Amino acid sequence: MRRIPTAAAALAITALALSACGSSEADPAAAADRDTLTMPADDARCTENKAGGTITMGTYVMLPSFSPGQGQVGVRGGAESAAVYDRLVRWDARTETFEPKLAESLESSEDHTVWTLTLREGVTFSNGDPLTAQDVAFTMGLHKDPATRSTAMTDVQQIERTRVVDPLTVEFTLAEPWSTFPVLLAGSAGEVIPEKAYTEAGPEKWAREPVGAGAFTLASYTPNQEIVLEPNPDYYGGPVCLTLRFIQIPGSQSTLEAFQNDEVEVAFLRGSKFADMAREADAQGYEEITSAGRLIYMNNGAAGYDGILTDQRARRAVTHAIDRELLLGRLGDDPAQATSALLADSSRFFDGQEGPALDVERATELVTELKQETGWDGSLTLLVSDVPENREAGIVIKAMLDAVGFDVTVEVAPASAASARQFTGDYEMAIGGLATSDADPASTLASSLMPGGALNVSGVDDPAFADAISTLKAAPDVDSQKKAYTDLQEVHNEVAPYAVLGNGVELVTIDESVRGISPTTSSTMLFDGAFIEE
Repeated sequence: MRRIPTAAAALAITALALSACGSSEADPAAAADRDTLTMPADDARCTENKAGGTITMGTYVMLPSFSPGQGQVGVRGGAESAAVYDRLVRWDARTETFEPKLAESLESSEDHTVWTLTLREGVTFSNGDPLTAQDVAFTMGLHKDPATRSTAMTDVQQIERTRVVDPLTVEFTLAEPWSTFPVLLAGSAGEVIPEKAYTEAGPEKWAREPVGAGAFTLASYTPNQEIVLEPNPDYYGGPVCLTLRFIQIPGSQSTLEAFQNDEVEVAFLRGSKFADMAREADAQGYEEITSAGRLIYMNNGAAGYDGILTDQRARRAVTHAIDRELLLGRLGDDPAQATSALLADSSRFFDGQEGPALDVERATELVTELKQETGWDGSLTLLVSDVPENREAGIVIKAMLDAVGFDVTVEVAPASAASARQFTGDYEMAIGGLATSDADPASTLASSLMPGGALNVSGVDDPAFADAISTLKAAPDVDSQKKAYTDLQEVHNEVAPYAVLGNGVELVTIDESVRGISPTTSSTMLFDGAFIEE
């Protein structure tokens, strides 16, 4: 099995792997001064003599359903989804390359518009049906269909044609060049859905009774409470050692406490405050700093919203009013992660891009201007989830916005309900965040900024973003990608679809007894090789 370079042709694999993977020439000292918790290199895998036991993971937001495209990121069900379906490729952050999983290979044309995928031989779904190129093509069609509501829809729509070459070969023709296309297949779009089984079951039944090619099968599912997965005895990469149990625990503080009390063996934490607490307790695990991981969504017109935030001036006032370092400091988080820029300074694509500056005077002027012109009274509603850290953030943000003339009401909802309302446009402002992966931040940013994008919960529709994203995706090397990100940042500063508050710090803590877990994009953990070391 060979690694998949992130850009084209076999004649120049070494050079293209360096350029397309984006091996940064930036000085490492330019990244934030932070000792990240990194999972130790672990090539050990489950063997038959290690079988047995259960791993329980405390999730942040549980997978809402097993419908296609719901488990795109680790913070929202990625591990559960990938365990059942597996993925075509895996992102290895250490080597900055994509590695085959269900795929045997992936090759690109010189201009990055045609990609040819070859599947492994002998892979079957958990119902015994063989995995074929036709199933891959069918899966892409599901993600393209708006009725599926896939979070991968925006990226998959860039595939102009999916051609089945033979039972194990698929050819993707893209609408425009995309040098980091493999990131699509490393996410939920790479979780292949068997056409025959899905068609027979129908979307509603499938959401609770999935069939996948992954290492696990679904044993039980209680929405927003518990998911239990059992080993798939026919997994192509087997054997599979463990039973997996995922439970919903409200807030990272409670999740960390559950980990420290041996109630869970794996815990998903958000926020540098909790990562630092875990580090101080000598925990091991995998930490990822996500660009734009903390933000305030502002409704630009989603779901028919026609309030004051449809006016660009109101959104810019919000971006200028927030003292990000003070906010993160009040929450006990690392102020060094505060930023209004789209990219974290630890990103391999960071090149000094700057977001809107703190400018209380300008924010006040804009609010006053809007009140005088429209008769608006300054009122806004801020939706926050009921986890303690978000409640605290809501209080601080309200104070900062009220200080420049807004009159903010904080509305608290359960985490699952708050997330669902963002995706349906049922909010005015909301605390949220993007789960970007440094494998390719452009993928997530495009989905959040393009019209009809699966993550475009703000409803922004500005052609300047489409042009900037197209340039970014076509950029063949790191230097040109950095420039494209700078241009995208300038558009973002002008339109202000949402207000970035800071980078997200995501930490998956793993008990010392657990071996064989591997990370992929967006803090999604893969458990196919996991076992308990006695």
